[in-house]
Amino acid sequence: MPNLCVPQALLRAVLAAELLAIVLALTVATHLRDFFVNLGLHSLFVQWVTLASIFTLCLLSRFFARPSVFQASAIVLGTVAGFTLVASVLGLLVSGSVVGGGDVLGNALFIFKNLVIALVIALVLMRYFYIHSQWEETVEADSAAKYDALQARMRPHFLFNSLNTIAHLVHIDPNKAEAALLDLADIMRLTLDKRARISLKEELDLTLAYLRMEGLRLGERRLHVKLDMDQNSLPLDMDIPPFLLQPLVENAVYHGIQPRQDGGLLTLSLYDAGSTLDVSVTNPLPPSGVSTHTKGNHIAQENMVNRLRLAYGDRANLKIHKNIQQYRVSFSIPKE
Repeated sequence: MPNLCVPQALLRAVLAAELLAIVLALTVATHLRDFFVNLGLHSLFVQWVTLASIFTLCLLSRFFARPSVFQASAIVLGTVAGFTLVASVLGLLVSGSVVGGGDVLGNALFIFKNLVIALVIALVLMRYFYIHSQWEETVEADSAAKYDALQARMRPHFLFNSLNTIAHLVHIDPNKAEAALLDLADIMRLTLDKRARISLKEELDLTLAYLRMEGLRLGERRLHVKLDMDQNSLPLDMDIPPFLLQPLVENAVYHGIQPRQDGGLLTLSLYDAGSTLDVSVTNPLPPSGVSTHTKGNHIAQENMVNRLRLAYGDRANLKIHKNIQQYRVSFSIPKE
């Protein structure tokens, strides 16, 4: 059955009903005053049938969770026909046409015309809502598939490097190796997680675990991390798409810190801006002439732009600021 219990669907149905009332008023009006009188009468009739039918169908939808197309069509058409019949009879009673032996044939023709028009319009609207529902499901499935594909492409590629680092630490510092294994397990757990949203705290923990892993691989002297945030004021329970922060940090390490012999400072900034959460990642630029995998950097950024667009539409945008010494990627997302 069409989902008519939401404001958008109700508004569409009311507008379609009013358009029908305008058309009917135009067909019988002979001058302007006659048009407005007929428009008022037709609007009263059509809107009463429309609203009564919608409210009834909303109630019936609670008892018919997943009816077949035939059952749904029968329920909708039967409801519309019933209220159209009641409204037609009430209209005749109010006008006095059925009092004192009125024109029976004319009254029957009036009711028949109303039923035919109502059922035709109901069929058209049902077809519209069905196509619209199918379109929404297709867009949602397509967006989910694209989102999963983009997320799969952005999953940590440092897995083998991390395993090599842990294997090296086993003989040197078993405690660090154990902590690194736990961090890697947390990262892979969230990588395999199928949830469409995780909390900001989970994403932040994942990002910090990644930075600890890279700190072991590159060494504390090469990778310096500055966290520019106040965790007490951040909305840590805010739901966000997974892997929003970690890929930016990974990009900064891989394309900014790793090519530098002496490493550099990576700054991760998070600010609660009221209605939005502002995020930025800053890293130094590698020396000129050093290969920085520019193509891979652009692909990762394009993936992030697509993921933000799929998740937030035009409410989020990725900005890149670059000067002689630093490279900063930033974005804002609405607090939902």
